[in-house]
Amino acid sequence: MNQKADVVFLNGSVVTVDQTDRVCQAVAVKGNRILKVGASDQVEMLVGDATTVIDLAGRSLLPGFVDAHCHPGVYGASQLQVRCGPENVKSIQDIQREIRKRAAVVPPGEWIIGRGYIDTELEEKRHPTRRDLDAAAPEHKVFINRTCGHIAVVNSRVLEAFDICSGTPDPEGGKIDRDDRGDPTGVLYEQAQARIKVQIYPSYTDLKAGLAITNRDFLRFGITSATEASGQSADEARLYQEGADEGWFKVRMYLLVRHNPPHVQLGNAFLKTGMITGFGNERVRLGAWKTILDGAGGGASAAMREPYLKDLQNYGILYFSQKELDEMVITAHLAGYQVAVHAIGDRAVEMTLNSYEKALKTFPRKNHRHRIEHAGFLDETALDRIQQLGIVPILGLPFLYELGDNYLEVFDNDPRLDTAYPLGSLLRRKIPAALSSDTPVIGPNPMHGIYFAVAHRSKSGQSIAADEAVDLMQAIRAYTANGAYASFEEHLKGSIEAGKLADLIVLSENILETAPEDLLGIKVDMTMVDGDMVYEKRQES
Repeated sequence: MNQKADVVFLNGSVVTVDQTDRVCQAVAVKGNRILKVGASDQVEMLVGDATTVIDLAGRSLLPGFVDAHCHPGVYGASQLQVRCGPENVKSIQDIQREIRKRAAVVPPGEWIIGRGYIDTELEEKRHPTRRDLDAAAPEHKVFINRTCGHIAVVNSRVLEAFDICSGTPDPEGGKIDRDDRGDPTGVLYEQAQARIKVQIYPSYTDLKAGLAITNRDFLRFGITSATEASGQSADEARLYQEGADEGWFKVRMYLLVRHNPPHVQLGNAFLKTGMITGFGNERVRLGAWKTILDGAGGGASAAMREPYLKDLQNYGILYFSQKELDEMVITAHLAGYQVAVHAIGDRAVEMTLNSYEKALKTFPRKNHRHRIEHAGFLDETALDRIQQLGIVPILGLPFLYELGDNYLEVFDNDPRLDTAYPLGSLLRRKIPAALSSDTPVIGPNPMHGIYFAVAHRSKSGQSIAADEAVDLMQAIRAYTANGAYASFEEHLKGSIEAGKLADLIVLSENILETAPEDLLGIKVDMTMVDGDMVYEKRQES
Protein backbone atom coordinates (compact mmCIF):
# COMPACT_ATOMS: atom_id res chain seq x y z
CA MET A 1 0.00 0.00 0.00
CA ASN A 2 1.49 3.33 -1.09
CA GLN A 3 0.40 5.50 1.85
CA LYS A 4 0.88 9.25 1.41
CA ALA A 5 1.83 11.54 4.27
CA ASP A 6 -0.16 14.46 5.61
CA VAL A 7 2.96 16.46 6.45
CA VAL A 8 6.55 16.02 5.33
CA PHE A 9 9.63 17.77 6.69
CA LEU A 10 12.58 17.77 4.27
CA ASN A 11 16.20 18.94 4.08
CA GLY A 12 16.87 19.33 7.78
CA SER A 13 18.91 18.05 10.65
CA VAL A 14 16.53 15.61 12.31
CA VAL A 15 17.78 14.87 15.83
CA THR A 16 15.91 11.64 16.44
CA VAL A 17 17.09 10.93 20.04
CA ASP A 18 16.61 7.25 19.27
CA GLN A 19 18.81 4.63 20.91
CA THR A 20 21.69 5.37 18.52
CA ASP A 21 21.25 9.17 18.44
CA ARG A 22 20.71 8.97 14.70
CA VAL A 23 20.59 12.26 12.78
CA CYS A 24 18.51 12.19 9.60
CA GLN A 25 17.22 14.64 7.01
CA ALA A 26 13.48 14.16 6.82
CA VAL A 27 10.31 12.99 8.56
CA ALA A 28 6.84 12.08 7.30
CA VAL A 29 3.71 12.39 9.46
CA LYS A 30 0.38 10.63 8.91
CA GLY A 31 -2.48 11.54 11.23
CA ASN A 32 -1.05 11.90 14.71
CA ARG A 33 1.86 9.51 14.19
CA ILE A 34 5.31 9.57 12.66
CA LEU A 35 5.17 7.57 9.44
CA LYS A 36 8.80 7.50 8.29
CA VAL A 37 12.22 8.89 9.26
CA GLY A 38 15.12 8.95 6.83
CA ALA A 39 16.84 10.72 3.97
CA SER A 40 15.01 13.46 2.09
CA ASP A 41 14.82 11.50 -1.15
CA GLN A 42 13.29 8.52 0.67
CA VAL A 43 10.70 10.52 2.58
CA GLU A 44 9.86 12.70 -0.41
CA MET A 45 8.36 9.62 -2.06
CA LEU A 46 5.52 9.89 0.47
CA VAL A 47 4.45 13.34 -0.77
CA GLY A 48 0.99 13.32 -2.33
CA ASP A 49 -1.35 15.96 -3.72
CA ALA A 50 -2.70 16.77 -0.23
CA THR A 51 0.65 16.63 1.59
CA THR A 52 1.96 19.75 3.31
CA VAL A 53 5.69 19.99 2.59
CA ILE A 54 7.91 21.94 4.98
CA ASP A 55 11.43 22.73 3.83
CA LEU A 56 13.60 22.79 6.95
CA ALA A 57 16.43 24.41 4.97
CA GLY A 58 19.03 22.97 7.31
CA ARG A 59 17.19 23.73 10.55
CA SER A 60 16.90 21.14 13.30
CA LEU A 61 13.79 19.05 13.89
CA LEU A 62 13.58 17.67 17.44
CA PRO A 63 11.07 15.69 19.48
CA GLY A 64 8.90 18.05 21.50
CA PHE A 65 10.44 19.00 24.82
CA VAL A 66 9.17 17.19 27.91
CA ASP A 67 9.26 19.33 31.06
CA ALA A 68 9.38 16.62 33.72
CA HIS A 69 8.45 18.83 36.70
CA CYS A 70 6.65 22.15 36.52
CA HIS A 71 3.51 23.93 37.66
CA PRO A 72 1.59 24.95 34.52
CA GLY A 73 -1.53 25.99 36.43
CA VAL A 74 0.35 28.17 38.89
CA TYR A 75 2.59 29.50 36.08
CA GLY A 76 -0.37 30.77 34.12
CA ALA A 77 -2.17 32.22 37.13
CA SER A 78 1.03 33.93 38.29
CA GLN A 79 1.10 35.93 35.06
CA LEU A 80 -2.08 37.60 36.29
CA GLN A 81 -0.57 38.48 39.70
CA VAL A 82 1.86 41.20 40.76
CA ARG A 83 5.10 40.30 39.01
CA CYS A 84 8.03 40.70 41.36
CA GLY A 85 10.78 38.92 39.43
CA PRO A 86 14.16 40.44 38.54
CA GLU A 87 12.91 41.36 35.09
CA ASN A 88 10.39 43.74 36.69
CA VAL A 89 11.78 44.80 40.09
CA LYS A 90 15.26 45.59 41.36
CA SER A 91 14.51 46.66 44.91
CA ILE A 92 11.95 46.50 47.69
CA GLN A 93 10.87 49.99 46.67
CA ASP A 94 10.06 48.57 43.23
CA ILE A 95 7.97 45.83 44.85
CA GLN A 96 6.13 48.49 46.84
CA ARG A 97 5.52 50.42 43.62
CA GLU A 98 3.96 47.39 41.94
CA ILE A 99 1.81 46.63 44.99
CA ARG A 100 0.54 50.21 45.08
CA LYS A 101 -0.47 49.93 41.43
CA ARG A 102 -2.52 46.83 42.19
CA ALA A 103 -3.97 48.36 45.38
CA ALA A 104 -5.36 51.20 43.29
CA VAL A 105 -7.66 48.79 41.42
CA VAL A 106 -8.39 46.13 44.08
CA PRO A 107 -11.06 46.92 46.70
CA PRO A 108 -9.76 47.47 50.26
CA GLY A 109 -9.74 44.31 52.35
CA GLU A 110 -9.15 42.04 49.33
CA TRP A 111 -6.02 40.07 48.52
CA ILE A 112 -3.03 41.33 46.57
CA ILE A 113 -0.86 38.39 45.49
CA GLY A 114 2.53 38.50 43.85
CA ARG A 115 5.44 36.26 43.02
CA GLY A 116 9.01 36.15 41.86
CA TYR A 117 11.31 38.21 44.08
CA ILE A 118 14.81 36.93 44.82
CA ASP A 119 16.12 38.42 48.05
CA THR A 120 19.80 38.20 47.07
CA GLU A 121 19.13 40.11 43.84
CA LEU A 122 17.25 43.00 45.45
CA GLU A 123 19.28 46.15 46.13
CA GLU A 124 18.61 45.72 49.84
CA LYS A 125 19.89 42.10 49.79
CA ARG A 126 17.07 40.93 52.07
CA HIS A 127 13.49 39.73 52.11
CA PRO A 128 10.77 42.37 52.25
CA THR A 129 8.99 42.52 55.60
CA ARG A 130 5.42 43.02 56.72
CA ARG A 131 6.22 46.70 57.36
CA ASP A 132 7.41 47.13 53.77
CA LEU A 133 4.15 45.65 52.54
CA ASP A 134 2.07 47.60 55.07
CA ALA A 135 3.51 50.83 53.72
CA ALA A 136 2.45 49.90 50.18
CA ALA A 137 -1.07 48.56 50.88
CA PRO A 138 -2.22 49.08 54.47
CA GLU A 139 -5.88 48.35 53.61
CA HIS A 140 -5.30 45.05 51.79
CA LYS A 141 -4.14 41.55 52.59
CA VAL A 142 -0.80 41.13 50.80
CA PHE A 143 1.02 37.87 50.05
CA ILE A 144 4.22 37.86 47.99
CA ASN A 145 5.95 34.56 47.15
CA ARG A 146 9.69 34.31 46.71
CA THR A 147 10.43 32.85 43.28
CA CYS A 148 10.98 29.36 44.77
CA GLY A 149 7.50 29.24 46.34
CA HIS A 150 9.01 27.93 49.58
CA ILE A 151 9.23 31.35 51.24
CA ALA A 152 6.67 34.14 51.31
CA VAL A 153 6.23 37.52 52.95
CA VAL A 154 2.86 38.81 54.15
CA ASN A 155 1.69 42.06 55.66
CA SER A 156 0.22 42.73 59.10
CA ARG A 157 -3.37 42.23 57.97
CA VAL A 158 -2.56 38.66 56.90
CA LEU A 159 -0.70 37.90 60.13
CA GLU A 160 -3.71 39.13 62.10
CA ALA A 161 -6.21 37.23 59.96
CA PHE A 162 -4.33 33.95 60.53
CA ASP A 163 -3.48 34.69 64.16
CA ILE A 164 0.29 34.62 63.65
CA CYS A 165 1.92 36.54 66.48
CA SER A 166 4.90 36.43 68.85
CA GLY A 167 3.32 33.56 70.78
CA THR A 168 2.62 31.41 67.72
CA PRO A 169 4.93 28.38 67.61
CA ASP A 170 6.66 27.35 64.42
CA PRO A 171 4.56 24.67 62.68
CA GLU A 172 6.04 21.28 61.90
CA GLY A 173 8.02 21.66 58.69
CA GLY A 174 7.98 25.44 58.79
CA LYS A 175 9.48 28.55 60.38
CA ILE A 176 8.11 31.97 61.26
CA ASP A 177 10.85 34.56 60.92
CA ARG A 178 11.03 36.88 63.94
CA ASP A 179 12.74 40.13 64.86
CA ASP A 180 14.88 40.73 67.94
CA ARG A 181 11.76 41.09 70.09
CA GLY A 182 10.28 37.82 68.86
CA ASP A 183 7.61 39.45 66.72
CA PRO A 184 6.93 37.99 63.24
CA THR A 185 8.66 39.92 60.47
CA GLY A 186 6.12 38.68 57.92
CA VAL A 187 8.57 36.24 56.31
CA LEU A 188 7.20 32.68 56.40
CA TYR A 189 9.17 29.56 55.49
CA GLU A 190 7.74 26.35 54.09
CA GLN A 191 4.73 25.02 56.08
CA ALA A 192 4.38 28.30 57.97
CA GLN A 193 2.64 29.64 54.84
CA ALA A 194 0.55 26.52 54.10
CA ARG A 195 -2.70 27.63 55.74
CA ILE A 196 -2.57 30.91 53.86
CA LYS A 197 -1.82 29.33 50.50
CA VAL A 198 -4.92 27.18 50.74
CA GLN A 199 -7.03 30.31 50.99
CA ILE A 200 -5.42 32.07 48.03
CA TYR A 201 -4.86 29.19 45.59
CA PRO A 202 -6.10 30.34 42.17
CA SER A 203 -9.80 29.85 41.51
CA TYR A 204 -11.23 27.83 38.64
CA THR A 205 -11.71 31.07 36.69
CA ASP A 206 -8.16 32.30 37.27
CA LEU A 207 -6.70 28.87 36.52
CA LYS A 208 -8.58 28.69 33.24
CA ALA A 209 -7.46 32.16 32.21
CA GLY A 210 -3.93 31.32 33.27
CA LEU A 211 -3.83 28.01 31.41
CA ALA A 212 -4.53 29.84 28.17
CA ILE A 213 -1.32 31.77 28.83
CA THR A 214 0.51 28.57 29.76
CA ASN A 215 -0.62 26.88 26.54
CA ARG A 216 0.62 29.83 24.48
CA ASP A 217 4.00 30.07 26.21
CA PHE A 218 4.76 26.35 26.47
CA LEU A 219 4.05 25.79 22.77
CA ARG A 220 6.16 28.83 21.88
CA PHE A 221 9.06 27.22 23.75
CA GLY A 222 8.48 23.81 22.18
CA ILE A 223 7.11 22.10 25.29
CA THR A 224 4.68 19.48 24.07
CA SER A 225 4.46 17.45 27.31
CA ALA A 226 4.67 18.48 30.94
CA THR A 227 4.35 17.05 34.42
CA GLU A 228 2.01 19.02 36.70
CA ALA A 229 3.79 18.82 40.05
CA SER A 230 1.28 20.87 42.07
CA GLY A 231 -1.33 18.16 42.42
CA GLN A 232 -3.32 20.08 44.98
CA SER A 233 -6.34 21.34 43.09
CA ALA A 234 -9.28 19.37 41.70
CA ASP A 235 -10.00 22.39 39.51
CA GLU A 236 -6.63 21.98 37.80
CA ALA A 237 -7.24 18.32 37.02
CA ARG A 238 -10.69 19.14 35.66
CA LEU A 239 -9.35 21.98 33.51
CA TYR A 240 -6.64 19.86 31.92
CA GLN A 241 -9.29 17.34 30.89
CA GLU A 242 -11.67 20.06 29.69
CA GLY A 243 -8.88 21.81 27.82
CA ALA A 244 -7.86 18.60 26.05
CA ASP A 245 -11.46 17.64 25.22
CA GLU A 246 -12.39 21.12 23.98
CA GLY A 247 -9.12 21.63 22.12
CA TRP A 248 -7.88 24.83 23.76
CA PHE A 249 -5.10 23.21 25.82
CA LYS A 250 -2.66 21.31 23.62
CA VAL A 251 0.17 20.31 25.98
CA ARG A 252 0.09 16.66 27.09
CA MET A 253 -0.12 16.42 30.88
CA TYR A 254 1.10 13.95 33.50
CA LEU A 255 -0.61 14.87 36.77
CA LEU A 256 1.07 14.24 40.12
CA VAL A 257 -1.07 13.78 43.24
CA ARG A 258 0.03 15.93 46.18
CA HIS A 259 -0.02 14.64 49.75
CA ASN A 260 1.61 17.37 51.86
CA PRO A 261 -0.50 19.07 54.53
CA PRO A 262 -2.91 20.72 54.05
CA HIS A 263 -3.57 18.62 50.91
CA VAL A 264 -3.59 15.25 52.66
CA GLN A 265 -7.27 14.63 51.96
CA LEU A 266 -6.81 14.86 48.19
CA GLY A 267 -3.75 12.62 48.28
CA ASN A 268 -5.50 10.02 50.43
CA ALA A 269 -8.62 10.15 48.28
CA PHE A 270 -6.69 9.09 45.19
CA LEU A 271 -5.18 6.14 47.05
CA LYS A 272 -8.69 4.82 47.70
CA THR A 273 -10.08 5.11 44.17
CA GLY A 274 -8.25 2.13 42.74
CA MET A 275 -6.82 4.37 39.99
CA ILE A 276 -3.05 4.24 39.83
CA THR A 277 -0.19 5.84 37.93
CA GLY A 278 -0.86 5.56 34.19
CA PHE A 279 -4.65 5.90 34.31
CA GLY A 280 -5.90 8.17 31.53
CA ASN A 281 -4.90 8.66 27.92
CA GLU A 282 -2.24 10.20 25.72
CA ARG A 283 -3.48 13.73 26.47
CA VAL A 284 -4.03 13.64 30.25
CA ARG A 285 -2.65 10.89 32.45
CA LEU A 286 -2.54 10.26 36.22
CA GLY A 287 1.06 10.34 37.37
CA ALA A 288 2.98 9.82 40.58
CA TRP A 289 1.91 10.28 44.19
CA LYS A 290 4.04 13.16 45.46
CA THR A 291 5.17 14.62 48.74
CA ILE A 292 7.57 17.43 49.67
CA LEU A 293 10.32 16.65 52.16
CA ASP A 294 12.43 19.80 52.26
CA GLY A 295 12.78 23.35 51.02
CA ALA A 296 14.74 25.22 48.36
CA GLY A 297 18.47 25.50 47.76
CA GLY A 298 18.47 29.16 46.77
CA GLY A 299 16.25 29.96 49.75
CA ALA A 300 18.63 28.13 52.13
CA SER A 301 15.82 25.85 53.33
CA ALA A 302 16.87 22.62 51.57
CA ALA A 303 17.67 20.05 54.26
CA MET A 304 21.44 19.53 54.46
CA ARG A 305 23.58 17.20 56.58
CA GLU A 306 26.00 20.04 57.30
CA PRO A 307 24.95 23.63 57.99
CA TYR A 308 24.91 26.44 55.45
CA LEU A 309 28.29 28.13 55.72
CA LYS A 310 26.77 31.60 55.99
CA ASP A 311 24.50 30.51 58.85
CA LEU A 312 25.97 27.70 60.92
CA GLN A 313 22.70 27.28 62.80
CA ASN A 314 20.77 26.56 59.62
CA TYR A 315 20.52 22.98 58.33
CA GLY A 316 17.41 23.67 56.26
CA ILE A 317 13.88 22.46 56.92
CA LEU A 318 12.41 18.97 56.90
CA TYR A 319 8.66 18.44 56.60
CA PHE A 320 8.64 14.91 58.03
CA SER A 321 10.62 12.48 60.14
CA GLN A 322 12.15 9.38 58.58
CA LYS A 323 9.41 7.22 60.10
CA GLU A 324 6.64 9.46 58.75
CA LEU A 325 8.19 9.47 55.29
CA ASP A 326 8.64 5.69 55.35
CA GLU A 327 4.97 5.19 56.14
CA MET A 328 3.77 7.51 53.38
CA VAL A 329 6.08 6.06 50.74
CA ILE A 330 5.16 2.46 51.58
CA THR A 331 1.44 3.28 51.55
CA ALA A 332 1.61 4.83 48.08
CA HIS A 333 4.00 2.14 46.84
CA LEU A 334 1.61 -0.61 47.96
CA ALA A 335 -1.31 1.21 46.37
CA GLY A 336 0.42 0.83 43.00
CA TYR A 337 1.64 4.37 42.52
CA GLN A 338 4.89 5.64 41.22
CA VAL A 339 6.17 7.72 44.14
CA ALA A 340 7.79 11.15 43.83
CA VAL A 341 9.51 12.95 46.70
CA HIS A 342 10.72 16.55 46.50
CA ALA A 343 14.24 16.36 47.95
CA ILE A 344 16.93 18.94 47.20
CA GLY A 345 19.34 18.87 50.14
CA ASP A 346 21.66 15.89 50.71
CA ARG A 347 19.95 15.02 53.98
CA ALA A 348 16.53 14.98 52.32
CA VAL A 349 17.88 12.88 49.45
CA GLU A 350 19.34 10.36 51.90
CA MET A 351 16.04 10.07 53.75
CA THR A 352 14.16 9.62 50.48
CA LEU A 353 16.48 6.84 49.40
CA ASN A 354 16.09 5.21 52.82
CA SER A 355 12.32 5.17 52.35
CA TYR A 356 12.50 3.82 48.81
CA GLU A 357 14.97 1.12 49.83
CA LYS A 358 12.75 0.03 52.71
CA ALA A 359 9.65 -0.07 50.50
CA LEU A 360 11.36 -2.01 47.72
CA LYS A 361 13.04 -4.52 50.03
CA THR A 362 9.88 -5.17 52.00
CA PHE A 363 7.52 -5.13 49.00
CA PRO A 364 9.56 -5.70 45.80
CA ARG A 365 8.13 -4.23 42.63
CA LYS A 366 9.57 -4.21 39.12
CA ASN A 367 9.68 -1.10 36.98
CA HIS A 368 8.44 1.21 39.73
CA ARG A 369 10.38 4.24 38.46
CA HIS A 370 10.05 6.06 41.78
CA ARG A 371 11.33 9.61 41.43
CA ILE A 372 13.35 12.20 43.31
CA GLU A 373 12.10 15.65 42.37
CA HIS A 374 14.97 18.16 41.89
CA ALA A 375 17.70 15.95 43.41
CA GLY A 376 19.96 18.91 44.07
CA PHE A 377 22.85 17.54 46.11
CA LEU A 378 23.93 13.97 45.46
CA ASP A 379 27.18 12.52 46.80
CA GLU A 380 28.79 9.32 45.47
CA THR A 381 26.85 7.17 47.92
CA ALA A 382 23.55 8.69 46.81
CA LEU A 383 24.46 8.22 43.14
CA ASP A 384 25.24 4.55 43.75
CA ARG A 385 21.99 3.99 45.64
CA ILE A 386 19.93 5.73 42.95
CA GLN A 387 21.46 3.40 40.37
CA GLN A 388 20.96 0.28 42.46
CA LEU A 389 17.35 1.07 43.35
CA GLY A 390 16.29 2.16 39.86
CA ILE A 391 15.27 5.66 40.93
CA VAL A 392 14.56 8.35 38.31
CA PRO A 393 16.02 11.77 39.28
CA ILE A 394 14.14 14.80 37.95
CA LEU A 395 16.84 17.46 38.02
CA GLY A 396 16.24 21.14 38.64
CA LEU A 397 19.44 21.82 36.68
CA PRO A 398 18.02 24.90 34.88
CA PHE A 399 17.88 26.58 38.33
CA LEU A 400 21.62 27.05 38.04
CA TYR A 401 21.23 29.18 34.93
CA GLU A 402 18.45 31.51 36.03
CA LEU A 403 19.12 31.32 39.80
CA GLY A 404 22.80 30.43 39.65
CA ASP A 405 24.00 33.75 40.99
CA ASN A 406 21.63 33.34 43.92
CA TYR A 407 23.05 29.85 44.58
CA LEU A 408 26.60 31.22 44.41
CA GLU A 409 25.74 33.76 47.07
CA VAL A 410 23.90 31.32 49.35
CA PHE A 411 26.57 28.59 48.95
CA ASP A 412 29.51 31.01 48.89
CA ASN A 413 32.72 28.95 48.45
CA ASP A 414 30.87 25.83 49.57
CA PRO A 415 32.35 22.73 47.88
CA ARG A 416 28.88 21.14 47.89
CA LEU A 417 27.98 23.42 44.99
CA ASP A 418 30.66 21.79 42.81
CA THR A 419 28.42 18.76 42.26
CA ALA A 420 24.98 20.37 42.48
CA TYR A 421 22.31 18.84 40.23
CA PRO A 422 24.91 16.41 38.87
CA LEU A 423 23.60 15.48 35.44
CA GLY A 424 27.03 14.41 34.21
CA SER A 425 27.59 11.97 37.07
CA LEU A 426 24.09 10.51 36.65
CA LEU A 427 24.38 9.99 32.90
CA ARG A 428 27.82 8.42 33.25
CA ARG A 429 26.08 5.79 35.38
CA LYS A 430 23.40 5.34 32.69
CA ILE A 431 20.75 6.72 35.04
CA PRO A 432 17.96 8.31 32.91
CA ALA A 433 17.84 11.69 34.67
CA ALA A 434 15.28 14.10 33.22
CA LEU A 435 15.41 17.90 33.17
CA SER A 436 12.69 20.26 34.31
CA SER A 437 12.05 23.96 34.82
CA ASP A 438 9.81 23.90 37.92
CA THR A 439 8.24 26.99 36.38
CA PRO A 440 7.15 29.49 37.70
CA VAL A 441 10.20 29.13 39.96
CA ILE A 442 12.10 30.01 36.79
CA GLY A 443 10.93 30.59 33.23
CA PRO A 444 9.79 27.58 31.17
CA ASN A 445 12.25 27.94 28.26
CA PRO A 446 14.01 24.54 27.86
CA MET A 447 16.92 26.17 26.02
CA HIS A 448 18.04 27.62 29.35
CA GLY A 449 18.39 24.12 30.76
CA ILE A 450 20.08 22.75 27.65
CA TYR A 451 22.53 25.67 27.61
CA PHE A 452 23.43 25.21 31.25
CA ALA A 453 23.78 21.45 30.91
CA VAL A 454 26.41 22.05 28.23
CA ALA A 455 28.07 25.29 29.37
CA HIS A 456 27.48 25.27 33.15
CA ARG A 457 27.39 29.05 33.40
CA SER A 458 24.86 31.18 35.26
CA LYS A 459 22.95 34.06 33.72
CA SER A 460 25.82 36.41 34.59
CA GLY A 461 28.36 34.03 33.07
CA GLN A 462 29.79 32.55 36.27
CA SER A 463 30.95 28.94 36.14
CA ILE A 464 29.10 26.47 38.40
CA ALA A 465 29.80 22.74 38.84
CA ALA A 466 31.72 22.66 35.56
CA ASP A 467 32.71 18.99 35.96
CA GLU A 468 29.04 18.03 35.64
CA ALA A 469 28.72 19.43 32.09
CA VAL A 470 27.44 17.04 29.40
CA ASP A 471 27.50 17.06 25.61
CA LEU A 472 24.66 18.53 23.58
CA MET A 473 23.08 15.20 22.62
CA GLN A 474 22.93 14.18 26.27
CA ALA A 475 21.32 17.49 27.21
CA ILE A 476 18.68 17.12 24.48
CA ARG A 477 17.96 13.53 25.58
CA ALA A 478 17.48 14.67 29.19
CA TYR A 479 14.80 17.15 28.02
CA THR A 480 13.03 14.70 25.69
CA ALA A 481 13.45 10.91 25.88
CA ASN A 482 14.32 10.81 29.58
CA GLY A 483 11.29 12.93 30.41
CA ALA A 484 9.10 10.47 28.54
CA TYR A 485 10.73 7.61 30.46
CA ALA A 486 9.97 9.34 33.76
CA SER A 487 6.24 9.11 32.94
CA PHE A 488 6.33 5.55 31.51
CA GLU A 489 5.66 6.93 28.02
CA GLU A 490 8.91 6.28 26.14
CA HIS A 491 6.98 4.00 23.78
CA LEU A 492 4.83 6.97 22.75
CA LYS A 493 7.08 10.02 22.63
CA GLY A 494 10.44 11.55 23.47
CA SER A 495 12.14 10.49 20.22
CA ILE A 496 11.48 10.71 16.49
CA GLU A 497 10.74 7.17 15.38
CA ALA A 498 8.11 5.61 13.13
CA GLY A 499 4.94 4.82 15.04
CA LYS A 500 5.46 7.38 17.80
CA LEU A 501 3.28 10.42 18.39
CA ALA A 502 3.91 13.32 16.03
CA ASP A 503 5.04 15.79 18.68
CA LEU A 504 7.78 17.72 16.88
CA ILE A 505 9.51 21.08 17.02
CA VAL A 506 11.41 23.03 14.35
CA LEU A 507 14.24 25.15 15.71
CA SER A 508 15.42 28.42 14.19
CA GLU A 509 18.77 26.88 13.17
CA ASN A 510 20.81 23.69 13.25
CA ILE A 511 21.38 23.13 16.95
CA LEU A 512 24.14 20.59 16.29
CA GLU A 513 26.20 23.27 14.54
CA THR A 514 25.58 25.94 17.17
CA ALA A 515 28.39 26.94 19.54
CA PRO A 516 27.54 26.45 23.23
CA GLU A 517 27.60 30.19 23.90
CA ASP A 518 24.99 30.71 21.16
CA LEU A 519 22.48 28.08 22.31
CA LEU A 520 20.45 30.67 24.22
CA GLY A 521 19.72 32.45 20.95
CA ILE A 522 17.95 29.46 19.42
CA LYS A 523 14.18 29.88 19.10
CA VAL A 524 11.36 27.53 18.20
CA ASP A 525 9.92 28.24 14.75
CA MET A 526 7.18 25.59 14.78
CA THR A 527 5.56 23.24 17.26
CA MET A 528 3.49 20.22 16.24
CA VAL A 529 1.39 18.25 18.72
CA ASP A 530 -0.53 15.13 17.69
CA GLY A 531 0.18 15.86 14.04
CA ASP A 532 -1.31 19.37 14.20
CA MET A 533 0.78 22.51 13.79
CA VAL A 534 -0.16 24.37 16.99
CA TYR A 535 2.46 27.11 16.89
CA GLU A 536 4.30 28.92 14.11
CA LYS A 537 6.64 31.80 14.75
CA ARG A 538 5.12 33.98 12.05
CA GLN A 539 1.92 34.11 14.11
CA GLU A 540 3.71 36.52 16.47
CA SER A 541 4.42 39.13 13.81
